[in-house]
Amino acid sequence: MKKTDIILLVAITVLALVGLFVVRTIQKNTAVPNGTAYVIYNNKPVLEIELSDGSYTILQTQYVIDVDEEELIYIVQGTNGPVTIEYDDGKVRVIDETSPKNICQDQGWSNSTVKPITCLPNNLVIVIKDNSVPSEIDGTG
Repeated sequence: MKKTDIILLVAITVLALVGLFVVRTIQKNTAVPNGTAYVIYNNKPVLEIELSDGSYTILQTQYVIDVDEEELIYIVQGTNGPVTIEYDDGKVRVIDETSPKNICQDQGWSNSTVKPITCLPNNLVIVIKDNSVPSEIDGTG
């Protein structure tokens, strides 16, 4: 390797690390522990989960399979089968689902308005909304 190749690799590595730091900082700064997680299946909101306490509202009963109020586990319909969502300490995540590479589970916890949990094989998205923003402004009207 030439000296310029090493410099280029170091520069790319530094830029990648700075980018990762910026993204993580933005996610941390956009966390809304008192927001609402909207579970959307086939472009229809089916379940709302309050991030303040895990309480929920079922919006489409035919797509919500089960709710464990003790463990704060919510099971909703996905295209490939049930998708299991867990609430804990102001955050949500997918803990079980059926898809080719289990990408939904690998996304981890979210309580950030800029980090939706996307499960495209199951046509399911979990979007976090900040309750302090009027719905006319954030477009959910």
